Amino acid sequence: MNTANRNKIFTAVLSAMTVTTGAEALAQGPVLEEVVVTATKREQGMQDVPIALAVMSGDKIDQAGLTELEDLAVYLPGIHIGESGGNNQIFIRGIGSGNNSGFEQSVGTFIDGVYFGRARNSRAAFLDIERVEVLKGPQSTLFGKNTVAGAINITTRSATDEFEAYVEGSYETEIEAYSVSGAVSGPITDTLRGRLVGKYYDSTGWMDNRSPGGVDGPQQESSTFRGVLEWDPTDRLAVSIKAEHGEFDVVGRNQKLTISTPTSTGLFQSGSDDPNFAGSLGFNTRKSTRSVSPSRSLVDENTSDILQATIDYNFDALTLRSITAWTEYDFENCNDVDYSSANFIDQCAAEDHQQFTQEFLLSSELGGVFDFMVGLYYQDADLGNSNNVGLYLSGIPEIEKTAYGIVGIPAGAPPGILDSQTWHTFEQNTETLSAFGQLTWNFTDRFRATAGARYSEDEKNAAATQYTSEAGGTEPSGLHTLVLGPAGFNFRVPYDYELDRKEDHVTGGVNLQYDIGDDIMVYGTVSNGYKAGGFDAANGLDISREFEDEKVLHYELGSKMELWDNRIRLNMAVFDTSFDDLQVSTFESSTFIVSNAGEASVQGFEADVLVALTDYITVNGALSLLDANYDKYEGAACTVDQQVSGECAANGGVQNLSGTPLQFAPDASGNIGIVYDAPISGSTDIVLSLDALYTDDILIAPDGDENIIQDSFWKVNARIAWQANDGSWMLALVGKNLTDETTFNWGNDASLSGTGFGFEHAYFHHIEKPRTYEFQVRYNF
Repeated sequence: MNTANRNKIFTAVLSAMTVTTGAEALAQGPVLEEVVVTATKREQGMQDVPIALAVMSGDKIDQAGLTELEDLAVYLPGIHIGESGGNNQIFIRGIGSGNNSGFEQSVGTFIDGVYFGRARNSRAAFLDIERVEVLKGPQSTLFGKNTVAGAINITTRSATDEFEAYVEGSYETEIEAYSVSGAVSGPITDTLRGRLVGKYYDSTGWMDNRSPGGVDGPQQESSTFRGVLEWDPTDRLAVSIKAEHGEFDVVGRNQKLTISTPTSTGLFQSGSDDPNFAGSLGFNTRKSTRSVSPSRSLVDENTSDILQATIDYNFDALTLRSITAWTEYDFENCNDVDYSSANFIDQCAAEDHQQFTQEFLLSSELGGVFDFMVGLYYQDADLGNSNNVGLYLSGIPEIEKTAYGIVGIPAGAPPGILDSQTWHTFEQNTETLSAFGQLTWNFTDRFRATAGARYSEDEKNAAATQYTSEAGGTEPSGLHTLVLGPAGFNFRVPYDYELDRKEDHVTGGVNLQYDIGDDIMVYGTVSNGYKAGGFDAANGLDISREFEDEKVLHYELGSKMELWDNRIRLNMAVFDTSFDDLQVSTFESSTFIVSNAGEASVQGFEADVLVALTDYITVNGALSLLDANYDKYEGAACTVDQQVSGECAANGGVQNLSGTPLQFAPDASGNIGIVYDAPISGSTDIVLSLDALYTDDILIAPDGDENIIQDSFWKVNARIAWQANDGSWMLALVGKNLTDETTFNWGNDASLSGTGFGFEHAYFHHIEKPRTYEFQVRYNF
């Protein structure tokens, strides 16, 4: 760890100790409510769980106007959740999965105890959420594979014993978004309860598309419905059935070309009468110049379904739980991957995923000398992915007339010789079977030790095909070689293969806890984990088909404190995590290259605090300090500069990123907030909140390109609400990104920007939302 980061950590620890010491002298006052979590697959108080975790309640999610996981991440230091070109990425402490449909996730997502292992699942809209827990560090014993960086544990609201209902609406300026949601819940019979919820959301986006005929965006429309039935036929047996259907559609994108040379600018603009292209380069959120090839639209259409049954049976001192779930989603999307107003390159993809999971858990009651949990888990998943890339050089008149010489086309070659369609399909079946157990030995009332282990078997079968046809071709019979010169050259290499893979792992951990007093607990953890290996689902070349499993070893020391007569809640952790065979996916000129990066390490310090200053004022804060680097990564993809300069070719087509920072791992990030909640009359309250959110420089490009670094920034959010003190109604105004910071959460080099064909040194970025104001209204029946 470098000296600057050591100093940051020392200062943060010293500050935390100062807060603790000074707080003991303060007078008694209000008490913080206990936060109950299921981070250990049991209901426990957050302060009793020896895991570094962040928790956000469903009420806070609703009040802040957060619509999905990506919106939540800004409140969680050290965590990145964001959309890339065709997928979503989730990173905790600088570790996550890149853009490849064959990747498992480094951060597992669990909703009501069910594993959702695809990146696309993170795009689901928030609906009737009880709380979101973010567990940091490997969670291999209880949550299994693909939690090497952590897990996101989401709990939805249950049916209620008494009747309740609500309707809520909102409108957000600038993006012209509105939403309507509602729920009804209560008893149906003496032993049966139900809950029915639904939400509709629509927005026009924040990017002006100035291309002729272009579509502003990203326009979003989503609707989600969920029904829950809970049945208690006896005192020992409880059954819960949940069904959910969701649709999420996007038109347009928030991506745009931001960096381009005069040469590449001319090529991107050619073939279009768009007069705004050159002037729209840069990061202005209100200018986006881009279009797609003929008959293609920038669309992303998603549907999902969930059916789940959870059964609990209570013995005298044991509980047996069965969680059975079937989930499915499919999507179709089209992207303009030249990122310009030229009709040059586009890509359309379709994916469907079906998953069946079954888990059995047998757990003891807490509080004995020995507490234990054992379980069995089975998963069967089918993935189908197809995409096609259209290359339309005939859409650029300059290239048809003169630039063919750049790529070696013989004189007199027919127009459109380079126009082509490349078709790629990928199918995969995954089966996972695992058995696990965890035992806690309570040596005394203050000291306890927990040990856990999990044995897992993963088996995958994958098949892929690829062929290239003339532009507009739809059948493999259109296969041919595109001749670019006397020697000939395949723009895409045709292939057809089927591969199998099987692996098994033993993972687990040991944890020690000691209660210094009634209000202070310290813990130490050693654990490991793995992310399954697999097959490259995105590579357009006949190489790099398989990647190996990823392994992690993790050490953590932490403390959890309740001070000042339970008016202060302070949690801290220091950690050291090392990774072997880190899985990476890097875009290079025209395709993604998947490999294992060798070794990486992450060290850091985290803290969060909540203080009830008075009956009406609470203050909160969180801090994350990271030192995250590749220790060994000798075969990384090259940057654009390295490709164009010839340095990449001289080094065998790769670069050495050993000793360089990881993606999405800012040295420092954090937030501080204050809430004022007080009565203003006999029947109404006013609630004022202010949050300041800070992030240090973020390296976003997987190849370490300095053109894709988001500079440090502050964002400020605020809310004012007027509400009935009996909870019957609420009116609120929410301001987001009040300082109107222009930031981006994804970017990369544009297609062919490193090839030397005239498009070099061009980059695109995904621009985040500007300043908006949201009006909220809610009525509870």
